[in-house]
Amino acid sequence: MASHVADIHFRKPQPRFWLWYGVLIGPIAWALDQQISYSLVAHSCSTGHFYLMHVFTAIFLLLALSGALVAIGNLGRTREATIEGGRVADRSRFMAIVGIGASLGWAMLIIAMAVPRFILSPCD
Repeated sequence: MASHVADIHFRKPQPRFWLWYGVLIGPIAWALDQQISYSLVAHSCSTGHFYLMHVFTAIFLLLALSGALVAIGNLGRTREATIEGGRVADRSRFMAIVGIGASLGWAMLIIAMAVPRFILSPCD
């Protein structure tokens, strides 16, 4: 019965948006972090406000982690799904698992790319 409920739930457009959010927000957050950090280098060097780059990195890290939280919520709705993949709930469970892994992976990449910003000056 629970799988039937999940099938009905994930056929609607809004829950499908949250499935895709969990999968795609990690790389989007990473790309935005890289672009905004790159564009802030000149401003940080001229004004000495290096903290701005760290603030934006923290914001985008939280954005990437929000994808994992949303994906965990989606995973909870698909507890009765099977690995056969024939139903909407089965595919939704797969997307939720991929969303958790992808969001956490991209969050780790954001952290790895932020480490040099803490050690080196952007003006070097």
